[in-house]
Amino acid sequence: MGGEYIMNKNLSLSVIIPAYKEAENLKILLPELINTLKDNECIFEIVIVDTESAMDETEMVCKQYDHVCCINRIGGNFYGDAIRTGIKNAKNDKILIMDADGSHSPGYINEMLEKANEFDLVIGSRYTKGGKTDNPQILIFMSWVVNVIFRLVLKTKIRDISNSFRIYDTAQLKSIDLECSNFDIVEEILMKLFTRYPKMKYIEIPICFQKRLYGESKRNLFLFACSYLHTLYKIKRFAVSSTKNKSEN
Repeated sequence: MGGEYIMNKNLSLSVIIPAYKEAENLKILLPELINTLKDNECIFEIVIVDTESAMDETEMVCKQYDHVCCINRIGGNFYGDAIRTGIKNAKNDKILIMDADGSHSPGYINEMLEKANEFDLVIGSRYTKGGKTDNPQILIFMSWVVNVIFRLVLKTKIRDISNSFRIYDTAQLKSIDLECSNFDIVEEILMKLFTRYPKMKYIEIPICFQKRLYGESKRNLFLFACSYLHTLYKIKRFAVSSTKNKSEN
């Protein structure tokens, strides 16, 4: 099954959910997500981006819902491959990216959607006033370090740079080339969007980042740290190159 649920044309939304052996979590997430979106006056589609080939019953779970389509990621089984595949296949005016493991509650989407017509970027934020996270202390510390470093390098006031729970303008998101393979693609998106659209409007909405429902996290802490260091280097190089090109023009 698949397709769109239409209430009116005030806002059209593509929800992209990367899924790597998340069938059990999707059984809980999808009904709640669909009910939330039906309560909002928008056109929507839900795109579940599964692994390159099936590793669990994700596709069968998706087939139970009329408003959900399941596609396979292209280019590899990394998180970055899922994000690129989802963006390529999104067809509505706005894109919401969220996790499949239950850490991003659909309960926050109502408030995020209220801001989506006014702002180019709406961020579900753990670190703005009123936000919080249920992660273990080691992950909270690593996330804090990543956010401080990237905030300094990107010269931005955004409090939560590493959380993927965001609503984007689809045209803007499709206009940038994304290269990162791992979860650092979340920072790469911000860096390239603000480089191309320096006047884009954004807002942070406080959320609670919850513990995953079932299964194990796909984040390897050592690879996580290495990939972020590499991305930080690439961001710095990209920023220098962009500044140089602007001065030459």
